[in-house]
Amino acid sequence: QALIPPKSNVQEEGKVVVEITVDKEGNVTEANPNGRGTTTSSAVLKAKARQAALATKFNVSGQFEEQKGTITIVFAFN
Repeated sequence: QALIPPKSNVQEEGKVVVEITVDKEGNVTEANPNGRGTTTSSAVLKAKARQAALATKFNVSGQFEEQKGTITIVFAFN
C-alpha cells in the first residue's frame, strides 16, 4: 500500500520528516514527526504527517523483527 497523501485544509506549507519503525508485518508502529530536515514547527502539519505515516503499510520480507526509516511529506499550496 502506498502512502496516502494527507489532506491539509490549513494555509501552511512545510516539509515534515517522520521517523518510523515498521514491524515484521509491514505495519508502522511508531512515527515521530520531528525528524532531521523538518522545516515547519506547525503542530497541525506534524500531526497530519504522523497520521499518514501510521496509516501506511509496507511490503516486507518478514526477515527482520523491525526496521527503521523515514518518510518525508511536503505540504504545499496548490
